[in-house]
Amino acid sequence: MLYCPTMRVTVKLFGEFREAAGRERVELELPAGATCQEALRRLSELLPEVGGLLFDREGRLRDHLHVFLNGRNVAAFGGLSARLSDGDSVTFFPPIGGG
Repeated sequence: MLYCPTMRVTVKLFGEFREAAGRERVELELPAGATCQEALRRLSELLPEVGGLLFDREGRLRDHLHVFLNGRNVAAFGGLSARLSDGDSVTFFPPIGGG
């Protein structure tokens, strides 16, 4: 039997994502070394109502979303290809505007 190591990652939900999911956070079990993109895809599979807010009809992450890994914008270090580690926290939300 082949052993595939896994890790646990917490996804924190805010705003419309929290409302759609009906909870503040989701714990994901992912293969070791999974990326932010893979975590968001897994979340979308588990909670399709959140997936519809995350991805467009072509399966692309919606342009207006900002994704953070442990409080840092993933755009600064690899984008959605950034590798996750056990215990990491992923957060995403639309830009905050004022006026």
